[in-house]
Amino acid sequence: MNSPGRGGSVLKPPVLHPAGAGFGMKLTDGGTHISRTMMLAEIGRVLTAVPGCASRDDYAAAVLERNVTGKSTDSTRKKTLRHLRELYGLSLELPIFTAFRSLALHTPGALPQLALLVAWARDPLLRASTVPLLTATPGKVVEKSALEAAIEATFPNHYSALNIAKIARNASASWSQSGHLTGHATKVRTALVAAPAALCLALLLGHAEGRSGEELFRSPWCRLLDLTPERARAVAVQAHREGLLDMKAIGSVVEVAFPKFQDLLAKAHEHH
Repeated sequence: MNSPGRGGSVLKPPVLHPAGAGFGMKLTDGGTHISRTMMLAEIGRVLTAVPGCASRDDYAAAVLERNVTGKSTDSTRKKTLRHLRELYGLSLELPIFTAFRSLALHTPGALPQLALLVAWARDPLLRASTVPLLTATPGKVVEKSALEAAIEATFPNHYSALNIAKIARNASASWSQSGHLTGHATKVRTALVAAPAALCLALLLGHAEGRSGEELFRSPWCRLLDLTPERARAVAVQAHREGLLDMKAIGSVVEVAFPKFQDLLAKAHEHH
């Protein structure tokens, strides 16, 4: 997290490293959250309905022809497909989607955390709402006005007040879907219990950005899962036991490798 400037200016969200673009992170402006949330229910239905070896066209057919997301009109189905592609990729050509799909299949209950990590990686508007979430202690109310201020601070004079309010509302709903917020009218910060599969994706995303060793556990990706570096290491041990990653630790020196996802990292490196 960037430190506050003089005069107590609003904190800015973490900035993604350009190296992550090859893995599927988006560094450009704009984003789905101006009109939708992270669409947890829809992506869950799509992953359930489409086999692992499916092509990009198969995902399109599932949404447009088979209507697995249950939308009532053709135009809504087309918009749903467009937004799901923006958020998740829906293509095995994209390393971040392939890793996401694999880990969601391994641990279905981790889908909300996994989806948040991918949507956050691919939507700058959701990232812009981060600071009020990560600086709120469990039990604290997170006001919509705080989200609006954070978005405006990240994109000054970029969006109208109406659109800022819309983005904040959608972001708040996404943080609720991921488990960071509870409540309906009043949104209260809740502490996540990070799943090993989600921690694996967080470390994988950090690695794709060029982090290694102890630095992996201090990344914004781990912060998104409410993990301190010490707690992240403990959950990584669980992930190691589940065969999701390899971890070797000797004193303060730690090595993390991803045999299961090595081909994805190689593909990302080629693209970058």
